[in-house]
Amino acid sequence: MKEVIIATGTLGGGGAERVFLNIANEMAERGICVRVLVTGSRPAQSYPLAEGIAVDKIASKKKNKALKIFDKYLQFREYFKHHENSTVISFFPDVSAYCVLASVGLHNRNIVSERNDPNIIPRKKFMKKIRNTAFRYADCCVFQTSDAKNYFPKSVQEKGIIIANPISSEKLPDPCDLGDREKLVLAVGRIVPQKNFLMLIKAWELIENKFPEYVLHIYGDKTYRDGVFAEELQLYIDNHKLRERVSLKGFSNNIYAVMNRAALYVSSSDFEGMSNTMLEAMAMGVPTIATDCPIGGAKAVIKDGKNGILVPVGDEKHMAAAIEKLLSNPEECKELSTEAKKVRVNMSIQKVCDDWIKLL
Repeated sequence: MKEVIIATGTLGGGGAERVFLNIANEMAERGICVRVLVTGSRPAQSYPLAEGIAVDKIASKKKNKALKIFDKYLQFREYFKHHENSTVISFFPDVSAYCVLASVGLHNRNIVSERNDPNIIPRKKFMKKIRNTAFRYADCCVFQTSDAKNYFPKSVQEKGIIIANPISSEKLPDPCDLGDREKLVLAVGRIVPQKNFLMLIKAWELIENKFPEYVLHIYGDKTYRDGVFAEELQLYIDNHKLRERVSLKGFSNNIYAVMNRAALYVSSSDFEGMSNTMLEAMAMGVPTIATDCPIGGAKAVIKDGKNGILVPVGDEKHMAAAIEKLLSNPEECKELSTEAKKVRVNMSIQKVCDDWIKLL
């Protein structure tokens, strides 16, 4: 089996990082030689790596931006010369560009992957051009949904394949019985504009008096732009006298235990790839509501009214109606929960890793 190099800018706590590290761990457990190549300067590592996975780093001390880029390119080139014939998997536009360009003339196979809405991310036109160039010259392109794949030109689509995000069921607790769950409506994600938690809070505000025993808790990193956006959300909560019923809980290392006790899980994003926390909530049988985001990450998994509920993006009235409907109907929650738990099998890390290994 070829050596696999997974290239990334960070080992931090994002959804893409969780996906590729889960895949790396599964590959390593199957006896594949896996290396993780980190190019960014952030030291955090939020997810564990399996024993035997080497972590290599590329960094430049150059102050000038152009010199730094060229220096990194040379380091990538030298690194791949020492790991020729490996399969390189990259998940972020700038890293993918380095990998593809530094492999020219070598015998590395490059697999790039789109992890978000390509219409929006990257936001800068220059970075979009970098991403599109990397995808054009890569050997294979992996997408989460057909809508994401169809964003790109035909030349990219022809070498594209759709692979969903995996669920590592063995890391999740056994689903809690609905009758044992707390009076908790839960949302999870970094406190950033993309997640549109303000819309969710406004939706909750419309119906909270009908469910006085329930609370809305939002878990996620609050440090975006030094916490400015979290402060704005907190100010809205305070000004609208919601502090007793709505809480910004911050990051939790025990989120699975919290999620497994929730009565309802809500994803309110304006755009999204395929939400890991949404998948995990469903796998634990938590009745789930999600906005029907562009590129179709939610609708690829949720069959509206069967294993979850889809609502329009940015629509607080529809969101409020969906929350009210489920909190008022235990039997419907039970039916959704039963169907949702099937994603444990359908999107297991074992099945998803099989698809990745076929590309090597």
